[in-house]
Amino acid sequence: MILDNATFHHGGRIAQLIQAKGAQGVYLPPYSPDLNRIEKCWAWLKGSIRKQRRSATSLREAMETVLKEAAS
Repeated sequence: MILDNATFHHGGRIAQLIQAKGAQGVYLPPYSPDLNRIEKCWAWLKGSIRKQRRSATSLREAMETVLKEAAS
């Protein structure tokens, strides 16, 4: 099972459950460059929607505007 490095994933009940199923825990590195790109994308998307939300009449309208901008 692939896990992040949250402290509750190490040892304790989670590790016991994984072992009881005959699986092995594989931990992601503390910093993953591959995941960092998507984190930057989500941060941009959420920030853009927040800005657009100030002038849009609904959240849906703000999201549609931002997604159209991103796709162009």
